Amino acid sequence: MDRIYDEYYYKIYHWAIKKTNNKEDAEDLTNNVFLSIFEYLNKNIKPEKLENLIWKIAYNLWCTKAKKYIKEKTNITFDEEYQMGYEPNMIDKIIYREIIDNLDNIGLTKNEKVSFQMYYLKDLSIKDISKNLNTKEANIKFYLYRARNKIKERYYE
Repeated sequence: MDRIYDEYYYKIYHWAIKKTNNKEDAEDLTNNVFLSIFEYLNKNIKPEKLENLIWKIAYNLWCTKAKKYIKEKTNITFDEEYQMGYEPNMIDKIIYREIIDNLDNIGLTKNEKVSFQMYYLKDLSIKDISKNLNTKEANIKFYLYRARNKIKERYYE
């Protein structure tokens, strides 16, 4: 367990600083990540890849923290399922904005990429995007739906 802590502490801490933009929150998040890792390993469950487990725990804890923070600030309820035509909540927008820089590596079509960027980067409504692209709103919803699914496949492999 000391080896895991020594090997991953600074990696997780720096990642947490980027996510939280706050030293104290990053320290809390890092400590919670290691607490969860050690609790999991104490159950004598052997993960296939330790590094995958570590980053999955870190990501899940960060999402939980971000959801809680946003919910407190905006009183938004969070839907867990993506549906066609689904209007994303604040946590989705935060996550998708981080992904926008990597859209070229995901394999989106031109329409999917442009719709995704307009929706998440420029905060345009589906109606406004459909006017800009001269297409039906249903098409924009479909492009966003497919883009989200491709991103989920890429990041949740």
